[in-house]
Amino acid sequence: MSHSFKLSIACIGVYLIHSSAPVMAEGFGALAIISTEYFYRGYSKSGNHPSIRANVDYDHASGFYVGSWISWVDFDDTDYPDRSNVEFYPYVGFSHKLSDQWRIETSVSRYLYDGRIFGKFSDYNEYSASLHYSDLVSFRFDFANDAYNRGGGTANIELAGRYPIFPNLSVSAGLGYSNATPALEYDTLYWNLGVTWFFKHGSLDLRYADYSDVGVSSEYGALELPDLKQNFIFSFSTGF
Repeated sequence: MSHSFKLSIACIGVYLIHSSAPVMAEGFGALAIISTEYFYRGYSKSGNHPSIRANVDYDHASGFYVGSWISWVDFDDTDYPDRSNVEFYPYVGFSHKLSDQWRIETSVSRYLYDGRIFGKFSDYNEYSASLHYSDLVSFRFDFANDAYNRGGGTANIELAGRYPIFPNLSVSAGLGYSNATPALEYDTLYWNLGVTWFFKHGSLDLRYADYSDVGVSSEYGALELPDLKQNFIFSFSTGF
């Protein structure tokens, strides 16, 4: 993908795509993000505080790729010992070019934490499939059979897009639905809209994000993660 699309999708605040390219050029890539909020699938993973995230990956010309994200997190569980502050997100996947404009991906990833979340070890696996049209639109489906190690499965769908107004300025948006009552006590519809200014090896992004809980269930004794309290999110990204 283009460098600007990679940075733009990162600013949207979802792990919608990894840092591969449509032509699957072989090589390493890296990305770092400093933002006022780590907004993720309708809730805050940084406890409504600033967050730092970084990514490194490697794309092989055959279409296979491997990489990892590392992020500072805060689940607002200060009353519990051995709480997590770092999230690792390693992944491996395959990207296949269907045509000049269309590309499909599948991947397997794992969320790893340096401690516990609300007093319990919370590492888990996730399985994903995504479809991309050029550098403009991406759709993704994710499934976890035991999210946050709470004994329940979750499913998530996301749609993200970008429209370049000028070569160095674009608008982008994301819309998602998280079916997460087995693990997170609620289902969530979430969205964001923002503008991104690109410069050499980096970008600045201002984005409005919000969510709506559309279903609540305490059947599984599920987690209640931090609600988003700041709707406007500012991010600085740099990468290659």
